[in-house]
Amino acid sequence: MTLTERESDARLAVTAARAGAAVVRDLYGGRLARHEKGAGDFATEADLAAERAILDVLRAGRPDDAVTGEESGPRGGAGARRRWLVDPLCGTLNYAVRTRLVGVNVALRVDGETTAAATADPFTGEVFWTDGTRARLSTGDGDRDDDGDGEEKLTPSAASALVDVNLDPPFPNAPGFRAPSLLADPGTHTALLAMVRRQAQKRA
Repeated sequence: MTLTERESDARLAVTAARAGAAVVRDLYGGRLARHEKGAGDFATEADLAAERAILDVLRAGRPDDAVTGEESGPRGGAGARRRWLVDPLCGTLNYAVRTRLVGVNVALRVDGETTAAATADPFTGEVFWTDGTRARLSTGDGDRDDDGDGEEKLTPSAASALVDVNLDPPFPNAPGFRAPSLLADPGTHTALLAMVRRQAQKRA
């Protein structure tokens, strides 16, 4: 099967995310050193090791591309057309207290547009990925084609009524902003669900 450049980049994102996820899974539950980042934020040895594994995959597959890692910072030219973005362990606090709600994120931006992205769940083996035009869920080993087992097409739907609200501090309009008040407001629920339904209709 001949891959387009976008799909090839997306497959590489999946491979890189899987590499990071394997590290996160292997180190789970152990005693890990913490590296303070300031303002109450920190990284663990799992963050650092997972990022190294991801960067190894990206360097092997796209040696000329720039990369920005959450832990290691930017590499490559500041004005690079192609830049990979790496969050090796999204949910570090959860992970540190042995809660398995985490993900490993890898994305590519080309000329300011996100053209490929993958998020791997270290504990279920699932990888959600896109080449910028379609979305897929992969549960296989990453070597199967679109028609093989272990991969399915994802289609937006309002039926689930699932909405993710990011309320991580700091808030730019604090102290006036109160997250619990926002979530308790019935108008918020109505507005969010209406937005989800509009997006689903556009992409259906």
